[in-house]
Amino acid sequence: MDWQSLFNLTGVWLLKVWMLFIAQTPGLPASTPKPLPSPAADVELLKTQIQFLQDANTRLNNSFGSFVGAINLSFVVFGVILGVAGAISVYLFNQSLKEARQLVREEVERRLQISVGEAIGQQVDNLKRILDREQVLGGINVNYILPQDKPLLSDDYPEEYQLLAERGFKSTQILDASKRLKISGDVVVLDLVNYQLILDEEKTSLSEVEIARLTEERVAEQIQKILNALPNKAVLVVYIRPGKQRISAIDELSRKVKYYASANTPVNLMGTVVDSAYVADAWNKC
Repeated sequence: MDWQSLFNLTGVWLLKVWMLFIAQTPGLPASTPKPLPSPAADVELLKTQIQFLQDANTRLNNSFGSFVGAINLSFVVFGVILGVAGAISVYLFNQSLKEARQLVREEVERRLQISVGEAIGQQVDNLKRILDREQVLGGINVNYILPQDKPLLSDDYPEEYQLLAERGFKSTQILDASKRLKISGDVVVLDLVNYQLILDEEKTSLSEVEIARLTEERVAEQIQKILNALPNKAVLVVYIRPGKQRISAIDELSRKVKYYASANTPVNLMGTVVDSAYVADAWNKC
């Protein structure tokens, strides 16, 4: 708006000069002169207005500069505040993160120690039980009897005996049944599987009833030989495969032996002898 006033004032001044020029030009009709303002006064007025505009522009520039400076300063201050707040936030966040990591690490380590301790404790308990059981077997003597009429060579030893010999008993001994039996074992195995109770020619010449009767008699005879030499605190295990037949001599063992058992397969024999060893160990400690 100030520049527009300046242009208007300049136009008025030029118009006055033009009218003065026309009034002084010869040939033009004379007119009644009118009093006009002094050009010097107009120039002074124009100078005053121009100075005012310059001052106003200067003040405006200064105000705008101050405003811009204030804005810049505000941004700087705001940036500094944000930077400080951000630094504080990052520091606090890092501290919180470190504390959180430390807590998580401590919790994980604690739970890991508990889990590992429980697992190790359980494994140690299992191992201890196994060692205790094996320690029991390490104190048991096993006598193995195969009722042959002639001494056995080591190459003729039954496979079941060899398996028992590797089981970890204190001693596993196969006795010579062709001589007088001297039983000293805690567990005694009577092998009637690898001993042929009925000969092949008897199987072909005898009826099933006669074979069953003959099997019963020979089992009872072999059991009685064992009972005559069996120590008081010994567990008897009879290894036999009677088929469909039930052997009365084994059923009657309960009246002659305190602890006994029977087995009909190699796996069953191994488990039965081990279980009998635990019984014999407990019995000997009574």
